[in-house]
Amino acid sequence: MTVAFISAELVLYLLILTSGGQMLVYSCFISIVLCFVHGLLHFKHGNKLLIFGLGCTVMADLCLVVLSPVQRLWGMIFFLGAQTLYAIFLHRQTKSTALLLIRIILSASALLITGLVLRDKTDALALVSLCYYANLIMNIVTSFAGFRNNKLLCIGFVLFLLCDTVIGLQVACGGYLPIEEGSLLYRIIFMPFNLAWFFYLPSQVLISLSVKKKKS
Repeated sequence: MTVAFISAELVLYLLILTSGGQMLVYSCFISIVLCFVHGLLHFKHGNKLLIFGLGCTVMADLCLVVLSPVQRLWGMIFFLGAQTLYAIFLHRQTKSTALLLIRIILSASALLITGLVLRDKTDALALVSLCYYANLIMNIVTSFAGFRNNKLLCIGFVLFLLCDTVIGLQVACGGYLPIEEGSLLYRIIFMPFNLAWFFYLPSQVLISLSVKKKKS
């Protein structure tokens, strides 16, 4: 089952990096649905939060990839929901009050800094996105704390962060941040291939594979 899952994802990965139009849309969404289905096939009490997180990711990509016009706010709300579920899963493993307190402070700081930096440009999308980003960073930190038991999950979160950094810069370009066309940063974030999905699909595959691991 795992070999079939990885093989299918490799084919879809190549299509995502080389195709365009509706083929790209179908390949992207199907690849994420497969991650969720693979998780469901390994449903256990100890990893149900990871599966629910993958389900939120499917809904996020429905909003951001499939629907037209793109529903960015709802997409980010679902992504925030996914990171919240992953956070609960990790907290149950570490039971670290210190990490939980840091997460709360970091999330609150992200909201405050967003308002201070963007001022009149502040909107719900920016607030949800920065809160989501802060929780993703904390999920990476928390998963590193238990790296021995969460290797796949930890690497998956790091790739997730790289993907979202690319997307965040693309969205901010010309809107929230003045990134000049032709600059090195502009050329990096707008590569001739789908750089965001170059990181994103492997991240979801690793998170889905981590569901198989029995509860520590």
